[in-house]
Amino acid sequence: MVSRLSALESAPVFFGLPDATLRTLARRLRRIKVSAGDMIVFQGEPGDTIFIIERGRFRIVIEKPPSIVTVALLSEGDFFGEGAAVLNRSQQASVYAQTDGYLLALDKQALHSTMAGREHPALEELRQVADRRFRAFADTSVQATWGLLLQEATVVGVYSPKGGSGGTCISLNLVGALARRYPGEVLLLDLDFPYSHSALLAGLVPTSCLARMSSLPQESFEEVLLSAILYHPGGPMILPGALRPEEADEVTPELITRAISVLRKSFTYIVVDLGVTITDATLALFDLTQHVVVVAAPELSSVKSAADAMDILGQLGTPHDRLSLVLNNRSFKPAVTRSAVERTLKREVDIEIEFDGARPEQAAVDGAILSITNPRSEIAKGCEALAALLDSKHGRQGLKLSAASAESQSTAGGVGEAD
Repeated sequence: MVSRLSALESAPVFFGLPDATLRTLARRLRRIKVSAGDMIVFQGEPGDTIFIIERGRFRIVIEKPPSIVTVALLSEGDFFGEGAAVLNRSQQASVYAQTDGYLLALDKQALHSTMAGREHPALEELRQVADRRFRAFADTSVQATWGLLLQEATVVGVYSPKGGSGGTCISLNLVGALARRYPGEVLLLDLDFPYSHSALLAGLVPTSCLARMSSLPQESFEEVLLSAILYHPGGPMILPGALRPEEADEVTPELITRAISVLRKSFTYIVVDLGVTITDATLALFDLTQHVVVVAAPELSSVKSAADAMDILGQLGTPHDRLSLVLNNRSFKPAVTRSAVERTLKREVDIEIEFDGARPEQAAVDGAILSITNPRSEIAKGCEALAALLDSKHGRQGLKLSAASAESQSTAGGVGEAD
């Protein structure tokens, strides 16, 4: 009873109720144990229960074929299911358990009988909260799919949680591989702070960067931003995040959001080198990405860092099929086998890049992108496979296939399972 009362008191719509009412509600709650991955609520189905989170983390997603949009991440004290319970609407979204946890279930009959009479204002407040949340989630899902409808750029974050795993090399060569498919339509945004060296590694000399645009007025921001982008003769484009270490602090979440909104209108793919450190800017970028690539080397420290990173990405609501794992062999004989990496991370390696000898280091000295200059190198082969994987999910052909699949399901009267 103490635990249930505590959960009710932490919920925004219930904490102001009199103690007697809270105790009555607490007695009517059903405690439900859930496991990570369980689907608690199904989009489109009727419902009559409000679920209060006592322990655990949950993800709310709305399916809008061909995409699946995460509209909220909930934890202790939050609640869901209120729209169906008090507004008599079908479930607006599906809800998944991201971790093991406990829910407290309050059905519609118990809610109305407890809040009858003089407590009616509290019930009305719950209806207003449910209506506001319904509209907010609808707006979020529409905004998140605008990019698909308008064929705006797909944003791919490349995150290497352990230094020395080759994240920058893979980012640069992935951009090269994608640029062979879409010349002039692929951009690398280098946010590997404090040193953003991608342009130099590609043999280009930058004169400006994103950090220097933080104070620009809106009317000139787009023009100056696009003019700072460097063009590589092989097809890719590169925008440095900062030219000096101290400039990294100027790249705020607000600046990143502002820049991405402009860049998505001009490119097919935006690949972002996120470096090794999770900062406020990195977290802001995770919210804007359609796909995240985690790079790990077959070494104990790198695999451990990758496991921690994937746990964080899971907590942030990154869908399983929008996360890819790249295993980059930096030595001839790896310290950890691929099977051991997969057991530790509890998922399969999507792309494995074989040891490429001294080619990556020599390419850096020469200012060359191997996926453009030497397609037979192991780095080039691996990044070409990664480009094909991304294109199958997010490219023009992939979107056509997804749309056709969604249309055929709709015609057949079927409902696809949520991710």
